[in-house]
Amino acid sequence: MEKESISPGQLFALIFLFEMGTALVVPIGLKTSKDVWLSIFAALFGGILLFLLYDYLQRQYPKLPLSGYARKILGPYIGWLLSFIYIPFFIYGASRDLRDAGELLKRGIYDETPLIVILSLMIIVVIYALYKGIEVLARTAEISLFFMFVLGVVGNLLILFSGIIKVDNLLPFLEEGWRPILKNAYPNIFMFPFGEMICFTAIFPFLNKSQSRRKTGVGALLLSGIVLSFIHTIKISVLGTGVYGRSPLPLFDTVKRIQIGDFIERLDSIAILILILGDFYKIAIFCFAAVMVAADLFKVQTKQLVYPFGILVLFTSIMIAGNFPEHVQEGNLVLKSLFPLFSVGFPVLLGVVHMIRKKFDLFSSNVSVENKE
Repeated sequence: MEKESISPGQLFALIFLFEMGTALVVPIGLKTSKDVWLSIFAALFGGILLFLLYDYLQRQYPKLPLSGYARKILGPYIGWLLSFIYIPFFIYGASRDLRDAGELLKRGIYDETPLIVILSLMIIVVIYALYKGIEVLARTAEISLFFMFVLGVVGNLLILFSGIIKVDNLLPFLEEGWRPILKNAYPNIFMFPFGEMICFTAIFPFLNKSQSRRKTGVGALLLSGIVLSFIHTIKISVLGTGVYGRSPLPLFDTVKRIQIGDFIERLDSIAILILILGDFYKIAIFCFAAVMVAADLFKVQTKQLVYPFGILVLFTSIMIAGNFPEHVQEGNLVLKSLFPLFSVGFPVLLGVVHMIRKKFDLFSSNVSVENKE
């Protein structure tokens, strides 16, 4: 592993931008509801518990990524195999996010540009950033976080002053009770975006102040949940649940309605910049996780894998679906099947086996001491 390090502030920026990703601009959850903000908070609770599990495993093996402590816990063979199957999972995650960005940009503003051109340009930037290393990516995240904050404040102020918010679109409160809210939260919003935090298990070993990891991660997740809840509430209040659920880019449709006087209007660029910023870091972090696991398993330098993995992500993003509706349908299926296994199932298995082994090791040590006495 290269001798690079990132600060808690940089980890905070990476987590926040990762959680925003496409979750900030697309409809969230599989069931559109005016109470989606409550579903986000319900899913956030599970997301924090999941992060605490990742943090627990990392505390047991501070210098190792997921692939390293999986082999320590499950043994060199089973642990190696489990780690290996995370590589295509991370590549698939990066490919989905790359395709998401390409499709949404094409539908939103670049309708005359071939999809392959948009995807290629984005992956070139991702490859360049990863080749420079995790430190460079983390430093740019701090700058990007500031720009996203400015864009968010400006955009929301303009929405407020334009008078397009309709509170009636959010009423009545809890019309169908808590059951549909929780059903929308689990596993839908729980997996997207909070369950995708599994790829940060490849970044945690680079944190220069490991004692700050828990506080930093929980803080970033809390802020992410609050921002997502607020932004999606604003979008529903402007568009209504019908338009919000049908639109592939409700944030884009929301800012398009901004009109103050005859000179402030057509602010589509705000939504586009937010989409590009957030999804860039999501693609990059998924790619980095795949590269790190492969580098650890096959004992090679990460820079040797950046280019081939980037090209693999590009071609996978093109092949995973024939069109956008098929891409969305596949994503809904993956959220319910593939992501729970890799984000929850395997980490829980690692945690349980580690605690069992720790308990038996302690028992064996006590027996040995008693025998000596």
